[in-house]
Amino acid sequence: MSNTNDRNNISNNSISDRSRSQDLPPLPPIGATGPEVCAIVRLYLAVWHDLPSAQRQVVYRHVQSCAQCQDELRVLQRSTQMVQSLPASEPSAQLDQAILATIRARSQTANRPGLTAFPARRAKSRTRRPLGLIGGLAAAAIVIVALVISASMFMNQRLQAFALPADLSWNSYVLLSTQNLTNAKGEHYKVVAYHQMQENVINVETMMDGKLDVVVVKDQQKALGLDMMHHVAQWDAQSWVDDSTYFDLTRLRHDLSTGSAVYLGKDQFQGKDVYRIRYADGHILLLDMDYMPVNVVPPHEDDHAPMYASIQWLQPSKVPDSMWNMQVPADFRMGHLPRHP
Repeated sequence: MSNTNDRNNISNNSISDRSRSQDLPPLPPIGATGPEVCAIVRLYLAVWHDLPSAQRQVVYRHVQSCAQCQDELRVLQRSTQMVQSLPASEPSAQLDQAILATIRARSQTANRPGLTAFPARRAKSRTRRPLGLIGGLAAAAIVIVALVISASMFMNQRLQAFALPADLSWNSYVLLSTQNLTNAKGEHYKVVAYHQMQENVINVETMMDGKLDVVVVKDQQKALGLDMMHHVAQWDAQSWVDDSTYFDLTRLRHDLSTGSAVYLGKDQFQGKDVYRIRYADGHILLLDMDYMPVNVVPPHEDDHAPMYASIQWLQPSKVPDSMWNMQVPADFRMGHLPRHP
């Protein structure tokens, strides 16, 4: 019975989501512009998480080219984040006691002979109270509207429109990253990685003073590992390479278009302005004002310590071709690499 109810609930939710989308006016064709187009797109932004992927793609294409709709999306995202960041609260004990006391008093009054819990009032009173109630509700509504407008204006001032430029590319660079890490035994080691973005070839060197020096060169088909201390080579050494895709521009565009990645606004990193984008796993990608990655902040880091000690974007001409060589050196023998730290 429980499984049947669960399936019914899922079905009802799906129907509700579809009907919500069907109640909206049709999406304008891609490339259409004008106030009417923006008005329709903003209706879809309001129910973004209920939209199917195809509609999200159409909406996102418009938002990328429309500064006004970018502002609207930023406000909606920030509003959601503000609500989610509110601390959980419960009614105070005093409120509970006051409600219980009122219930007890009314119950006692209702049980007395000849008395009613709500004695009749004069007709004059009955005609005045609704007017006062309506006035109070109207005043409250005005206050709420004023707060919403003020919050929207404030957030519009704080948030600049964000969209990745259509002609943005990281493929003409080599990404050089450095990490200082500590293993479960408390041993410190260093990882230096060169990533040729155009061909997706990686050279990673893992070093531990006096104990370890392993270089791995990996392309899309194979990975060659070299133990530089013992002159041992091993194929299929992919486990020494971090396959995280935080610097994958194609993935970033896709995640932003589908809502899996969320723009968090501007901040500062090492004294410079950065854009902050949170991936679905909680990692926050930091981009400079030219939309180039400068670092990644792991989730749940109270001190906001970045993942990388340094990140540089190099011209390929600054990196020797030997960095990508996957030939086993003549003075190396085939064997097994040491255990990864």
